[in-house]
Amino acid sequence: MAEEVRNGRHEKLVELGELIRARRENLGLSIEEVQEKTKIRSRYLRAIEAGDDRIPPGKAYFRVFLKSYAEFLGLDGLELSRAYKEIAESNNRYRPPVTPVQDGPKASQPRPRRRPRRRKGMGAVTKTLLALVLLAGAIFGITRLYGLYSSRGEDPGGIVDPENGPVVEEPDPSQGKEVPEEPVLEVIIDRKDPSEEVTVFTINQSPLTVILETFPEEGTRCWIQVQADGETVVEETMGPDQTVEVTAEEEIKVRAGAPWVLTLTLNEQDLGVGGPYGPVKDLIFRYDEEL
Repeated sequence: MAEEVRNGRHEKLVELGELIRARRENLGLSIEEVQEKTKIRSRYLRAIEAGDDRIPPGKAYFRVFLKSYAEFLGLDGLELSRAYKEIAESNNRYRPPVTPVQDGPKASQPRPRRRPRRRKGMGAVTKTLLALVLLAGAIFGITRLYGLYSSRGEDPGGIVDPENGPVVEEPDPSQGKEVPEEPVLEVIIDRKDPSEEVTVFTINQSPLTVILETFPEEGTRCWIQVQADGETVVEETMGPDQTVEVTAEEEIKVRAGAPWVLTLTLNEQDLGVGGPYGPVKDLIFRYDEEL
């Protein structure tokens, strides 16, 4: 079963690589030309087209290179990056069945001795007397309860004012009327890239909640510095499969040393990877109600 899972994963990676290679050939580009434009080494480009993610930098970099390569060719890099993530994780979902440990033969237990039967005698008479006593007690209890409740009279069953008599509750005027529903705000996110080192996301919803999550692959590292409304709240180096969540009213600024190993979420909206392989990047998230 494990071998079948590995074979299926390899076939999907090969299909992904063939899609990239076919697109490059249709555009009439060579590996060397792609290397010059994307700054990705040719051996990594060939590994992507071959569906071989066993490159020295690790699977996290393979995923980043795949996304950058696909976007350069005009393909949906984010979608292909997600497809690779599902393929990579499928190999970890299979777990061989655990064979239960069988207990050894149980030692024979001695049979319990039979108790000698008691002779029949006064048992039946005793049971009859006990039943009569219980019946008499039940009749006595019912009679007492009936007399107690009948002497109390009827309960008016409502709230009584000692001066004015029973209090009549007025009906709620809001009952029976439909309460108008509040309009649902359509979340709009605008992205601008003033330069290779800066990306600005503007949203018409406040407060802002940004979630930064690193790739789970071993060796993933990313230094970050985060400011919330002008105040530095986080400065650390994130490891693999780590999450940082920050909230602010107006603006959140993130400086990331390796944005290509980060996935971004803004107010539950998936924004994809922080950026391509390259320099340190500033990621800015702003609130604008007029967006």
